[in-house]
Amino acid sequence: MPERTCVGCGSRRSKSSLIRLVLGKESQPVVDRGQVAAGRGAYLCGKGCLAAALKRKVFHRAFRGKVKHLDLTSLEAALEGSQRYGKETGS
Repeated sequence: MPERTCVGCGSRRSKSSLIRLVLGKESQPVVDRGQVAAGRGAYLCGKGCLAAALKRKVFHRAFRGKVKHLDLTSLEAALEGSQRYGKETGS
């Protein structure tokens, strides 16, 4: 099983247990539920790691400076929805 690193807390987990984010329209990070969207991805354990990722300013680095706008309200809601639909990992 492939492993990825959470950009928020730095823990390594199986790819399937993490939530993948990709850049969507308007260069805003969005949840890639199927984990198949083209392009670079950043992984989070869940909504709890979002605050750590924002504090460390990792989204600009993970997406190579292409993030133009971070809409936290929609991103938090999407992460909450992903956890509700089977991506809960216990963190």
